[in-house]
Amino acid sequence: MKKIGLICATLLASVSLTACSNQQSSTNTKSSTSQQTHGKYYFDGTTANLQDVKIKITGVKFYQGDETTNGKNVICFDYTITNKTDKDVNALTGWQAVFNAYQDNKNTEGKLEVAPMPRDTSDQILQEQDQSIKKGGSVQCRMAYELDSNKKPVVLKATKGYDGTFLGKKTFKIGKSLNQEKNSNNSKSSSKSSDDEKTVSKADKVSVSTESDKSTNTHQATSNNSNASNSAQKEADDYWNNLSPQDKENWHQWSIAESKANDPYQNGYYNSISSSSPAPVTQPSTTQP
Repeated sequence: MKKIGLICATLLASVSLTACSNQQSSTNTKSSTSQQTHGKYYFDGTTANLQDVKIKITGVKFYQGDETTNGKNVICFDYTITNKTDKDVNALTGWQAVFNAYQDNKNTEGKLEVAPMPRDTSDQILQEQDQSIKKGGSVQCRMAYELDSNKKPVVLKATKGYDGTFLGKKTFKIGKSLNQEKNSNNSKSSSKSSDDEKTVSKADKVSVSTESDKSTNTHQATSNNSNASNSAQKEADDYWNNLSPQDKENWHQWSIAESKANDPYQNGYYNSISSSSPAPVTQPSTTQP
C-alpha cells in the first residue's frame, strides 16, 4: 500500500510541474508578441515609422543666425514624408506630431523653438509644405530649429503622436559642423570679395583702354585737321603763283581799299570823304591765266 501511495504521489507531483511549465511558456510567448506588435512603430535615427505616416530624414544642415532668428544659429532637418492613410496630413503637421528637438539645460527640458525656413529653401517645398498629402503620396520638406547653445548637442526625439509613446532618439553634435558652415560662409565671402576686386581691376583696364582710345582718336583728328590745313595752304599758294602781274596788282589795290573801308579813321580817310564818288577800284580777276 505504501508503494502504491508513493507512486500516486510521484505521478501527482509530475503532473503539477508539467502544468506550471506550460503556464510559464505561455507567459513568455505573450510578452514576445507584445514587443513585436509595438516594434512595427519605431525611430531608428533615420526613419520614423508610425501608423499614419512614415518619415525619412535625408539630411541635416546648420546655418548661421540672422535677423529672422534674432542672431541664433539654426539646425535644419530635410526629410521625406509619406501618408499611409486617408487622413488629412501635410508635411509640417506630420513632422510636428512625431518629432521635437532639445538641448539640455539645468532648468528645463530644453525644447527648441521652430525657426523660419532657411533662405535656400526651394520654391517647391514652400509651396507644398502645408498641402494635404494623398494616401500613398510622398512630399519633400524640412524643419528648422533655433539653437539655444552653439556647443551642446541637439537631441531629436520621436514619439507616437496620439499617446506619446517614446519611439527613439538621435543626438547630433553641432560644434564641428557649425564651424565648418561658418568657415564655408567666410570662404564664400572672401571669394566674392576677390571676384569683386577682379571685376574692378577689369573695369579699370577698360577705362584706361577707353581713355587711350580717346587720346588716339583726338590725336588722329588733330593730325587730319593739320593735313587739311596744309593742303588748303598749298592750293592757295599755287593759285597765287599762277596769277598774272596785273591780277596780283589788282588784288593788292583791292586789299588796301577793303582795309580802309573797314577802318575809316586810318590815314585820315574819314575826313577826306566828299560828295564826289571815290575813284572806282578794279576788282581783281579770279580767273587763272
